Amino acid sequence: FWKVAGGLLILLICCINMYFVVAYVMSLHNMGLYIGAAVLSVIYLSFVAYLTWLCLIALGASFLACGSTVSVTRTLLPEQPPSHPPK
Repeated sequence: FWKVAGGLLILLICCINMYFVVAYVMSLHNMGLYIGAAVLSVIYLSFVAYLTWLCLIALGASFLACGSTVSVTRTLLPEQPPSHPPK
């Protein structure tokens, strides 16, 4: 429950921050600031999505982990030659 509640709270805070940024930039009436705010917003949201992805993996959603991972609990032992020659 707390993991979900914390995630929703973080999402709410990010949305409130984005709303205030958009409201502030819209009050300035400058096209250059609109474009700059749009680019920074995309970068910000991409970073938040990346952090969310990593946090979900750290919390146990291992199916989100891309690529090959190595488990530290398993050890590969080299093959040992047979103790007696085959007949």
